[in-house]
Amino acid sequence: MTSYLGAQGEFVRETVIRKSRFITRIIGVEGEEDAVAAIAAVRKKHSDATHNCYAYIADETGLCQRFSDDGEPSGTAGLPMLEVLKKFGVGKTLAVVTRYFGGVKLGASGLVGAYSGCVADALKEAGLKRFVESVLGTAVCPYPQAETVARAIAKAGGEVVGIEYSDEVATRFAIPLATKAALDTAMQALTSKNVRITYTGTEFFGYDNTKTITL
Repeated sequence: MTSYLGAQGEFVRETVIRKSRFITRIIGVEGEEDAVAAIAAVRKKHSDATHNCYAYIADETGLCQRFSDDGEPSGTAGLPMLEVLKKFGVGKTLAVVTRYFGGVKLGASGLVGAYSGCVADALKEAGLKRFVESVLGTAVCPYPQAETVARAIAKAGGEVVGIEYSDEVATRFAIPLATKAALDTAMQALTSKNVRITYTGTEFFGYDNTKTITL
């Protein structure tokens, strides 16, 4: 993956489907150990529930995937939930759907629709962030050039993450690997004005300008 959608904290959504109560949680995790701990916490909180089904993609590569039907008929809960996570392109995200049975059986197709629908609806409302493989950097310049530098970063698809003021202005930013060359070209035109740029490392950075998520 060069990018993925990720949850921030925990989002909870509740709905009733044919008298059964479904509580869906979308939780951001920092790896499989974190996901397992979060599942245990939900199961403890809802120990009286009929089922606590889950699916997660616990890394940014999409390789660490697990799911559980937790007593529902095989293939009707966990796997459909995982397929929704994959369709959204998420990473480092856990979905847990807690069901309190209401006395009306849904059948296999009804369960698949209920669990996958609960996760899809929750993901659309959870405020996911777009995490993109990015380079972190700092641009140092005189005060008159600070706004020009910030505009160049934004135009190239980057995001300013901090500004420090001293004799000069130091602008810390993240820029997607895919658009770094465009920023380098823009910055080269500013070197004559004492703009100096250094890169300090790479990471998956969460951008605030995520577009509306649709399926």
